Amino acid sequence: MQFRTTILLLVTCLLTYNAQAQKKKPNKDVEIINFGDSESTSKNDRVYHGLILKTSPVSFIFGRQPIELEKELKDYMSLQAGVGVTFEPLWAGYEELVNEINEEVDGYYESEQWAIDEPDIYSDYTIRKGKPGFLVSVSPRLFFESDGFEGMYIAPVLRYSVQNFEVQKVQEGLPYIQRIDDVQKEHVKNFDLLVHYGGQNLYPKLTFEWFLGAGIRFRNNLRQDVGYDGFQASANGEREFKDKKFRLEAGIRVGFQL
Repeated sequence: MQFRTTILLLVTCLLTYNAQAQKKKPNKDVEIINFGDSESTSKNDRVYHGLILKTSPVSFIFGRQPIELEKELKDYMSLQAGVGVTFEPLWAGYEELVNEINEEVDGYYESEQWAIDEPDIYSDYTIRKGKPGFLVSVSPRLFFESDGFEGMYIAPVLRYSVQNFEVQKVQEGLPYIQRIDDVQKEHVKNFDLLVHYGGQNLYPKLTFEWFLGAGIRFRNNLRQDVGYDGFQASANGEREFKDKKFRLEAGIRVGFQL
């Protein structure tokens, strides 16, 4: 009985040593195929580069072009920050559409600094031109599936942007409005407080992302205000005001894994 037990222990030790030796020195002539489950494969085989550089291929239509950098912090969290430029929107009717959706009047019709007010239409790009501005943003992003950069996420977004314009002045002293080549400057400073919900897919080097968002935009405006003085003569003026509006967003981003 003791002899059989001794033989069994020796065989067990020999098999254990042989198995360990094979792990340390795998046979190069043998191809090992792993039939593990999809979850372990995705976790172990996927390579995270830690950074994604991305932009939106359609945002220029709306007068802005950001470049954003996303950094993975945890398997469930990343931080995205961006900078960019603002300019005259390619789709000039975009602001009119936004005002229609928000049921807002486009322009200023009730100026108190003039005896007779002349309506100021702020989406009229026949008399104004967009000039370069800038934007900055930051957004911590929480991924539901704790799968790094990939999957569905929710993200608060803080964004500050400045839109600059030049608008033609009117010839002063006339009993009618006549635009001249001389211009005055306008600007709109925006602070956006938003929440984005979206999803991101990873590919060997590229990424694709879609998102929907909603929130509040706080605006600090400096705008043209023309009208007629007490002598019914046209004159140039400006107005400063603050307002806020509900904002909806949707878009896509493409990125490159660094």
